[in-house]
Amino acid sequence: MYRFELPDIGEGVVEAEILEWKVQEGDWIEVDQIMVELMTDKAEIEIPSPRAGRVHRIHFQPGDIAPVGAVLIEIDEGAREGAEAAPTAAEVEAPAPVAGHAPPASPHADPIQPSAPSPPADQEPRRASPAPRTRPQEQPAAHPPSMPERPRSRQRASEHQAHVAEVEVNAVPAVRELARRLDVDLELVHGTGPGGRIMRRDVEQFRSGGVAPIAVREESLPPAEDDADDWERQPLRGLRRAIARHMSRARRTAAHFTYVDEVDMTDLLALVSGGGQGTSRSPLAYIAHATIRALADFVALNSSIDDERQEIIFKKKVHLGIAIATEGGLVVPVIRDAAELSVAELADAIEALARRACEGRLTPEELRGGTFTITSLGKLGGIMSTPILNHPEVAILGVNAIREVLRLREGEPRARSVMNLSMSVDHRITDGLVCAQFVQELKRMLEGAEFPGLSDEGKSR
Repeated sequence: MYRFELPDIGEGVVEAEILEWKVQEGDWIEVDQIMVELMTDKAEIEIPSPRAGRVHRIHFQPGDIAPVGAVLIEIDEGAREGAEAAPTAAEVEAPAPVAGHAPPASPHADPIQPSAPSPPADQEPRRASPAPRTRPQEQPAAHPPSMPERPRSRQRASEHQAHVAEVEVNAVPAVRELARRLDVDLELVHGTGPGGRIMRRDVEQFRSGGVAPIAVREESLPPAEDDADDWERQPLRGLRRAIARHMSRARRTAAHFTYVDEVDMTDLLALVSGGGQGTSRSPLAYIAHATIRALADFVALNSSIDDERQEIIFKKKVHLGIAIATEGGLVVPVIRDAAELSVAELADAIEALARRACEGRLTPEELRGGTFTITSLGKLGGIMSTPILNHPEVAILGVNAIREVLRLREGEPRARSVMNLSMSVDHRITDGLVCAQFVQELKRMLEGAEFPGLSDEGKSR
């Protein structure tokens, strides 16, 4: 029996959500046949089967969280294709009752479910014809063989939800182990360490009643059920759940602050639409190019913090993340070695990533390793924003909508195309002065339209 374990998918991925199984228990599966779709913090991925055989047991159901190293599926390599499938694990553990005899009592049976009436004493029970073989997923909900499996699924889901909470808590492994020994829920402990990290002393003081919890659980209880008929509940799954966890972690870990300034884009827009290298190029490509050039003088903004070691990691290359809105939610594909690209090459890369993102064809490699992120909603960008950091990065630039306004130029009101740049930074690694200087440098380059290949014709006063 081959047991397939969830592999180490990539950088920082410790678990994955099961989105959809492409096979069922009892199915025959070939080598390299896609067997399951997963969702990590980085991307949706498909996992092919490394072996051929009969699917014996599926250990996780859609919506469950599986940690790296957990057994996802068991494949019977000794089975033969075309042969009658051997009983699956669920069928072996829950045999069907023999006709004329009451099934044995099960601790998982529904106490309200009525049992079948017994035949009259003077009537010999008829021999039941064999039922056609079905997969466990195709059996009716009340079929006895499927009943014992459900409590195990709930138990597994509960265990892995606990694992998720443990991973998201800002505490080192030794402190987590101490919390387990003392039976302390780390979600209720206020961290006094750097960046809100939970220290050993916090756990010990909380255990002894010396520290109050940061939140009272009753505050998160659902409201009264009086209006339950008017509600519609949907599970938080897939990309939406990954975004929720990622953003919550960023908010909990970093000390955010946001700086906003206005940029006059009139001259740059005139050059972009006037021909040359900028023809039909989006202003976002020029903003990205200016950002990359400015990062060469502001290396602290192209870095990350190792919370475990309390070290700043300065990145020697710029791997630029571009936040893209898709139907499923926000994704941030990465343009690697972005400093080596021209404006035209950046524009092509952004367009290609946006197309693949909307088609759901991004690879895990395209979603990891970013060092700095730009997020833009184009015409829907509004006046300003307060972007949340893309953990573990320490800075993110929000590009807002370009709008037509009147501004005084040489004492006279003139129509200008302006936009705001909203930059959020982790205050643990830099200060407001550095952030302001960085945005001012961007402003200088964009307002001066300082890009190779663009002429000075068309600049207005």
